[in-house]
Amino acid sequence: MNYLLRTTAIVAVLGGFGMAAHAQQTDAMDANYCDKPWAQVDGNSDGFVSESEASSAIENQFGQIDLDGNGEITKTEWVDCMSKMRGQTTAEADRSDQNFAEADVNQDEQIDRDEFRQGSQQAYEDAQANNANDDSMIVLRRYIFLTPQESQDQTAMQTMSADEAAGRSALSFSALDSNGDDKIDSQEWSERSPKLTRDEEWASAEFDRLDEDANGSVNQDEYQSARQQMLDEMSTGSTTKDGSASTQPTEASGEASSQSSNSDKGIPVYIYRFSTF
Repeated sequence: MNYLLRTTAIVAVLGGFGMAAHAQQTDAMDANYCDKPWAQVDGNSDGFVSESEASSAIENQFGQIDLDGNGEITKTEWVDCMSKMRGQTTAEADRSDQNFAEADVNQDEQIDRDEFRQGSQQAYEDAQANNANDDSMIVLRRYIFLTPQESQDQTAMQTMSADEAAGRSALSFSALDSNGDDKIDSQEWSERSPKLTRDEEWASAEFDRLDEDANGSVNQDEYQSARQQMLDEMSTGSTTKDGSASTQPTEASGEASSQSSNSDKGIPVYIYRFSTF
């Protein structure tokens, strides 16, 4: 079987809106594409999303948007799904000029997706370490999307899977990137409780992109085709229109590069999350 990516690094890179469907796994069966964009996709929890897991996610995704089950997603169904996330506010996080400079690796006064994913991956790994302390949780809160209610339970952050952390991190990037330019400047970073601001105009335009034959509805073939094209672009290392990351490993991943090792695993979870909307 051909897999979607050849790399050993589980790098921390969700472009666009950062949403992905759930896998068929017991602890994720209640998750829904429209309600919980950080739902599980990595079915066997090995840190990679295989081709079969990605295909299953896309199929589940389509069914959850097509509420009446007629095999077609209407613009109303699509916009309603996207609107469920609009206006959600993430919990407060301490983002300052000082930690902006720490996240801005190349010191160009903006944080791109690659830098944000590196920071989120490192923060997650630090929070999961045996010597994790309150400081590591404070840093992690800067990168992952938590509702105000969820932020009251530190245990949730300590037990979060890499898959969920990646989804939440990608969603947080989208919330902070208020002008949608795929960069976070110091003013955007300083927002303590950003909201998701994707509006109906954005959702409508995205629907039109999916509706290849412009007949007013998206069937499963169209949906599968659009998602597969995005995944194919990821597998070849090309960049999608919404700023998907390079497939090359980074030093921040903490793992050596090797094209042959782990080649049967698939897309690293963080790349999948940061490159899916």
